[in-house]
Amino acid sequence: MGDELDDMTESMRGAMSLDGDIDKLSDFYQGWAADYDDDVASHGYGLPEAMVRTLQLAIGEVRPDSPAFTRSPAVLDAGCGTGLVGVALHAAGWTTLDGVDLSEEMAAKATERGIYRTVRGGVDLTIPPDESLRAAAPIVTVGGVFTVGHVPPEALEQMAALVEPGGILIVSTRRAYHEETDFHVVRQRLEDSGALKPLVHLADQPYTMDSTGDYWAWQVS
Repeated sequence: MGDELDDMTESMRGAMSLDGDIDKLSDFYQGWAADYDDDVASHGYGLPEAMVRTLQLAIGEVRPDSPAFTRSPAVLDAGCGTGLVGVALHAAGWTTLDGVDLSEEMAAKATERGIYRTVRGGVDLTIPPDESLRAAAPIVTVGGVFTVGHVPPEALEQMAALVEPGGILIVSTRRAYHEETDFHVVRQRLEDSGALKPLVHLADQPYTMDSTGDYWAWQVS
């Protein structure tokens, strides 16, 4: 991961050195919210478009009676940050968007975009969701969350709990995160148990200019 860190802005290097500590993450993003968009834009941020492409492919893999087709689907952008994934989703035609994020300041930036129906800060995605977020949407996107220094792989189970039964979960993993954690073990366990049905896996896709990422789509039982 050394070469990746060398090419990053100071803020991006700092974000990957937080060891998943929730208080540190919240404090860090409070200070980064104002400059976040400029920093990632200057770093070739391909993640939002890759998330949308993964969702589009996943839609083609689910049964026609899944929640993604039975009504105009709402999308919950979990770990929405300043709303960059939301912008890409909105441009691609998903216009009923809700967002949640750990950082109140990042959530406020997402709200300012005017594309979300609701945005809520102070949401810790590493713990079981409260009743208001459990099975909250037929489509849940989790972009840029499974990255070095952020959430543990075990949080994948909590992300799945946000999805309506039969709905779609879209997740990105940064290359270093996928290589250095046991994400693959957690993923395999949830797939083997039937909790997650694999739909799409796009490997070695655009993430930032310093790293590629993997993009995953599952149907949630």
